[in-house]
Amino acid sequence: MTNNRRLNPSTMPEPVGLYSHAVEVPAGSRILFISGQLGISPDGVLGSSIEEQADLAWKNVKLVLEAADMTLEDLVKVNTYIVDERHADVVRSVRRKYLPAEQPASTLVAVRAMARTEWLLELEAVAAK
Repeated sequence: MTNNRRLNPSTMPEPVGLYSHAVEVPAGSRILFISGQLGISPDGVLGSSIEEQADLAWKNVKLVLEAADMTLEDLVKVNTYIVDERHADVVRSVRRKYLPAEQPASTLVAVRAMARTEWLLELEAVAAK
């Protein structure tokens, strides 16, 4: 169980999507900055679709968290970059499998391209415990 506090003030509109307006991290927490994760399996195989790449990217985030003795519940911020805004619904659907309850603060951005044309998305995150 995380001690991070999700904030969705009643004085603001409800979040439009899968995120919290803010997440407060208590003093003394360990903070983990996770580099952008791609849809590549541990054996170096790139997912063949946006859905597969999104799933692999989330699995990679989860693996980094586990290496730091953290869980997905410890995520406080997630940035998702996609190369085609038409993929947003698929990316959100995959995200729901990994973050069904408490949501981190988040940003979803459509970008012109990734560093390699076959990469369709990248996830970067911050966790605290």
